[in-house]
Amino acid sequence: MPPARPDVSPAPMLRIAALPALALLAAVSLPATSAAGNSPAGAVTVSVSGLKHTRGKLIACLWREKPGFPTCQKSKSARRQTIAITGNTMRITFPDVAPGQYAVTIQHDEDSDGKLDTNFIGMPKEGVGVSNNPGGMPGWKKSLVPVAGDTSIAVTIRYLFG
Repeated sequence: MPPARPDVSPAPMLRIAALPALALLAAVSLPATSAAGNSPAGAVTVSVSGLKHTRGKLIACLWREKPGFPTCQKSKSARRQTIAITGNTMRITFPDVAPGQYAVTIQHDEDSDGKLDTNFIGMPKEGVGVSNNPGGMPGWKKSLVPVAGDTSIAVTIRYLFG
């Protein structure tokens, strides 16, 4: 006759085995926040000034990644909005933006063809603007703005040729 074994119930082992699954479930159920300050997503509102007239449309792009910058039409990941111009100053809002570093580009699409018109060397013939309003060719790093929650960004449109 085998020796008597103490009565071992499988219930305590089941509880221990279920702990990793419960921890994973708890982690997935938490609201999404970022490591940068644990801020929730917010709206990015761009105030655009310097428009010389109200013909055409504004093409606004919110960039989180550099590929294609600063030409909105070359990006596969930038969030894009096109709006009719109703005054010399405009506001554009990008809702539900996760915290991080972003750049904004604005094009005054004067002929409403959906693209930035350039001259033979690639210089814009229509008005353009970039976050932080750097002079000269807009650089990615110079244009980055920290976003955490609701954020306002001012962009001044510049016309290189008239």
